[in-house]
Amino acid sequence: MKRHGCFAVVLAIALFLSSTGRAGAERIEDIAHVEGVTDNPLVGYGLVVGLPGTGDTKMTPFTRRSLESALSRLGVNVKDLDQKIRGHNVAAVFMTARLAPFLRVGSRMTVQVASIGDARSLLGGTLLLAALKGPDGQVYATAQGPVNTLTASPKGYPAGKKEPIGGRRTVGLVSGGGLVVRNVPVVFNGRKHLWINLDRSSFTTATRIVRAINADFSAHLARASDAGTVNVTVPQSQENDVVGLMARILSLQVTPDRIPLVVINQQTGTIVIGRDVIVSPCAVSQKDLTIQVGAPSVPPPGQPLKLVSRAVTLRSVVRALNLLGTRTPDLIAILEALKESGALQAEIRIVG
Repeated sequence: MKRHGCFAVVLAIALFLSSTGRAGAERIEDIAHVEGVTDNPLVGYGLVVGLPGTGDTKMTPFTRRSLESALSRLGVNVKDLDQKIRGHNVAAVFMTARLAPFLRVGSRMTVQVASIGDARSLLGGTLLLAALKGPDGQVYATAQGPVNTLTASPKGYPAGKKEPIGGRRTVGLVSGGGLVVRNVPVVFNGRKHLWINLDRSSFTTATRIVRAINADFSAHLARASDAGTVNVTVPQSQENDVVGLMARILSLQVTPDRIPLVVINQQTGTIVIGRDVIVSPCAVSQKDLTIQVGAPSVPPPGQPLKLVSRAVTLRSVVRALNLLGTRTPDLIAILEALKESGALQAEIRIVG
């Protein structure tokens, strides 16, 4: 079977102490958040310049128009240069970022950029000053700076196309390049109620949070509205110090009820899994690859992979796929198929 390149498998701390033991207690702050204390998504459009001939071509006309507009704002007369701007050292990109709660004007953040034209690589480029807007259309941050490209994606250019140095890199980060120019005000002092939203809805976890809060304060301050929300009544004596009340509540420890989590970074191919994530007996076919768990001792003719005839850990499955050089997109498809069939009892989260 042809190898497409290997990916790294990183093992995380087990989500459960053992198959028969209880999961460790965690702070409420680590498994839930107070309503209003959340990140705010930002998006923007910009230009990356200084590329060594790997930028957008004439097949991406909006890049040239954007460059003309940028030059005009800087006082350059581009009226007679319309047909002469042919450089391939500029690429149009979308910018994304998350405005963390309580970030004030002047704070810095990391911005991610992704090519939206036919640029072959953003390696060596610099993002020009551009605005980042929130869902309400207001500008909350600006971004500018050198682009740190992420791991190159698999090669696959048509015949005659020159491969850029370092491979195709059309996604990157501008570390600390985002500057907050407008913050989202969040006021807590004076509130009479707080709502704690669980990151993962669970009636069991919500009930345990309610018990922990009421036991710590020796009063019925908390009640569960549903599986994902706990309503806390602020005592009158602490209405002017709600921040201190929140700190006390969020530091309480409870034992959450949750299923294992599998995280896959599709850019780097990195996988984070729990030690006790099990794959039940099943069979999955993906292109020219077949995965069999709990299958007969002799695999069908022409099938390249045979796993042991019993339930196995997900770590074993991923290691076997890694040895065969399975590409990250194929791996994601296989794990999602395992989950859909019920053979994998875990949440799959794709990042990057």
